[in-house]
Amino acid sequence: MQVSNDTPALNYVEYFTKQLPVDLATMAMLRDELAVRQGALSAVQDAAADRAKAAEELAKAKDSAAATQAQADQALTQATAVSEAAKAKEKEVAEQEKTVSATLAARESDVAKREKAAAALDLRQQSLQDSLDAKEAKLFADDAALQARVKAFQDKVAALSA
Repeated sequence: MQVSNDTPALNYVEYFTKQLPVDLATMAMLRDELAVRQGALSAVQDAAADRAKAAEELAKAKDSAAATQAQADQALTQATAVSEAAKAKEKEVAEQEKTVSATLAARESDVAKREKAAAALDLRQQSLQDSLDAKEAKLFADDAALQARVKAFQDKVAALSA
């Protein structure tokens, strides 16, 4: 629409009947295209915001994964140290077990020797006891015989003195 003195006057009836519907249709198309472009622009902005948010979450996830990895490495180091300590303790216990087994075997053989010696000693003591018992019985018998002889002698002396 041009408003100036050198152009002919605007014919409003012709404008409203012919040009206005075309302008309205063009404006509606422009509005729809603008809405589509605005939607696309909003989608691009939303996508950019989502990407930024995803990047933040990725950074957080990486930090969390790094912290978890550090904890896992520390736990592995501790577990390895505990395992090595357990292996060293196991070796020490095995060596002690060997020493104790050797000492026990030596003591068992020593005990067996002592038991053998004690059995031989018991046998010798028993034979000595039997010998002593026999000698004691002979002593009692000899004593009884002596007492009988003394009594007989005393009886003889008493018979001679009377």
